[in-house]
Amino acid sequence: MKPIDDNEFPSEETSEDVEEEDFDIDIEIKSRRKRKSLKRKTSGKEYGTLVSFILWMAFTIVWLFFFASANGLVENITVIFVALLAIGAVNTLIWIPAQEGRKPKASAVSGIAWLAFLIIWIVFYASGFGFYENIGIGLASLLLIGALNVLLWVPSKGDSGGARISGIGGTGWLFFLALWLPFANDFSDTVYAITFYQNVAIVLASFLLMMIIVISPWWGEMQIQVNREVEIGRKPKITVGLFWAWIAILVIWLWQFANSYTANQNVAAVLLSLAIFCGLILAMWLPWARKRGEGPESWFSIGLTFTWVIILTIWFWVYADSFDAYQNFAVFLISLLLIAGVAAGAQWKKYRDFEALDWKD
Repeated sequence: MKPIDDNEFPSEETSEDVEEEDFDIDIEIKSRRKRKSLKRKTSGKEYGTLVSFILWMAFTIVWLFFFASANGLVENITVIFVALLAIGAVNTLIWIPAQEGRKPKASAVSGIAWLAFLIIWIVFYASGFGFYENIGIGLASLLLIGALNVLLWVPSKGDSGGARISGIGGTGWLFFLALWLPFANDFSDTVYAITFYQNVAIVLASFLLMMIIVISPWWGEMQIQVNREVEIGRKPKITVGLFWAWIAILVIWLWQFANSYTANQNVAAVLLSLAIFCGLILAMWLPWARKRGEGPESWFSIGLTFTWVIILTIWFWVYADSFDAYQNFAVFLISLLLIAGVAAGAQWKKYRDFEALDWKD
């Protein structure tokens, strides 16, 4: 028998080893259980993806066997590819994590749906429309998806609610333009006969409606700041109202009266209305700005600009019809150069007079 040393404690060491070993076993059991649970969670997605692609293969086989012979090669490829996009949309819903919420899934599916629509349209329906009409339909469908995502992502309350209304208003106007411009002639031929000027009036009227929708959520908060002084009173609202009124007057002119005048006279009418609008805005804001040390440095430049616009108005109303478009454009350039030269000469003289001052005193 081996003698036992009194300083040795075999029983205590043995118990410590056993306890440490038992602790390691518990950790291993827990880690394995965790791995198994994770495996069970991900296996559902993997099986779902596998089943979806099996279904796509089954659909492809059925289509090729029963229906493909009645269609051309491009049409068959399109159907199979669109089915693959549908499977991609399903897998997008499966694989995007649940904690991300429904919005990313909806956005991804909407993008896939737009791509599928575009492919189907190009292959099956585009031949019945012109080039610009197909471009308009493609842009309109994309803008529709954008509007849906604006509704999806932008909150409907508070300041974000105003941004939501503004975003929908701007996107809706672009959607209208994308469809109206290429199909305006078809509308004129089949629904209601409109002239070129009336067509422009419709576009301007839609722009006016869009501006009202976009600005309406912020109507009570419009302001302007000069030298840290903020104007939140009537002036910003009156400015916007005058702009809307100017657009409305142009719409009425183009719809009702423009056909009775020549193209050059209509240009003159637009220039005159622009001069009146700018004059009203300047008359309203200039006194407020000058009280705060701001505003234009030279009344001469302002007067010169208005004089140039009036001269152009007279030219296009009275004399432009005697010349062709290129000659009228040349006259416009000549007048622009003359006005710019006079304005630059005035500013140069002012600068030389400034340098001529006796700064030593």
